[in-house]
Amino acid sequence: MKSVNLFVLLILLFSFSFSNAEKIGYIDSQKIIDGYKGISLLKQQFSKQVTEWEKEAQDKKLEIDSLKKEIEAQKLMLSDEGKKKKENEIREKEKTYEEFLKNIWGEGGKCEQKHEELIKPVIEEVSNILDKIGEEEKYTMIFNISKGDIVYAKAGLDLTERVLYEINKEFAFVTPKTEETKFYVFPFEDKGTEAESKALGQQISAFIKSGLDKFPNFEPIESQKVSEVMTLLGFVKEQELGDNQIKLVSRRIEANIVVFGTIEVSSGRITLKLKWINFDRGADVISKDFTIDEREKLEKLAEDVMTYLGREIKQE
Repeated sequence: MKSVNLFVLLILLFSFSFSNAEKIGYIDSQKIIDGYKGISLLKQQFSKQVTEWEKEAQDKKLEIDSLKKEIEAQKLMLSDEGKKKKENEIREKEKTYEEFLKNIWGEGGKCEQKHEELIKPVIEEVSNILDKIGEEEKYTMIFNISKGDIVYAKAGLDLTERVLYEINKEFAFVTPKTEETKFYVFPFEDKGTEAESKALGQQISAFIKSGLDKFPNFEPIESQKVSEVMTLLGFVKEQELGDNQIKLVSRRIEANIVVFGTIEVSSGRITLKLKWINFDRGADVISKDFTIDEREKLEKLAEDVMTYLGREIKQE
C-alpha cells in the first residue's frame, strides 16, 4: 500500500467533512512559475546582477594574486618583518574574499535574496488570481501540491492551467522562439589510485558529454572558453574546483546546465557521485549517486546517468 503524507490525509479529511456544495481545487505552483512567459526577463535581470557580483569577486581574487606575486618577487629584499606584514595583508584579503563569496552565494545570501525579490511579484499575482477564482466560483479551499503527493484526484480539480492562462495573458501575442541549451561537463575527479589509473573520470565525462550532445537544441561549450575563464579567475585545474567556484566559472561561460562530480572504485563497486546545476531553474547543486559492479562496463553507468538526466531535464 502506498504511503500518504499529512497533506493527502488533510484532503481526504476535508473531502469527507464537506457537503456536496463545497468545492476544493489545487494548483502546482512550481509548474506555474516554470510556465510563466515573463520568466525569461526575470532571469535576465537576475543574471545581470550575478555578473556584477562575479566581476567584484574576480577583482578581489586578482588583487590577492597580485599581492602574492609581489611578495614572491620581493622575497629576497624584504625583511622578516616586512614579509610578515605582507603575508598578514594577504590573509586579511583572502578572508574578505571568502566572506564575500559566502555573503553572495552562501545559504540565505544576496543571490538567494535577489531571486526571491524578483519572483515575489509573480507569486503575488498568482495569489490575486486564486483569490478571484476562489471568490467568483465559490471554492472553499485551494491547495498547492508543489511540495506534496496526491495519489488520486478527481478530474477538474486541478486549476494550474487556468492560473497559467490568466498570468500569461499579456504574452498572448508573443511568438515563442527555440533557444539553445548551452552545457558543459567538467572533468569528473578520480578518487583513489585505482580510478585514477583507469582514467574513469575522463571516460565518464566523455560519455556524459556525448549523451547530452544528442539532446534536442543542446550545444556544448568549448573547453577553450572554459580555460580562458579559469585563467582569468586564477583557477588552475577544473577537477579541483569547489561548488561555488564551478558556479562562478559556469556563469562566466554562460552555461545553462553544467555537470560534474567524482568517481571511485571500492570493494568491487564503481561509485559515481553526480552533481549538476540547471541555471535556468536557479543555482542549486543537485546530487545523485550511482553505483555498478566493477565487472560491468562503464557504458552501463553512463546509460544510468543519461536516463536520469534525460528524465529530470524533460520534467523541467
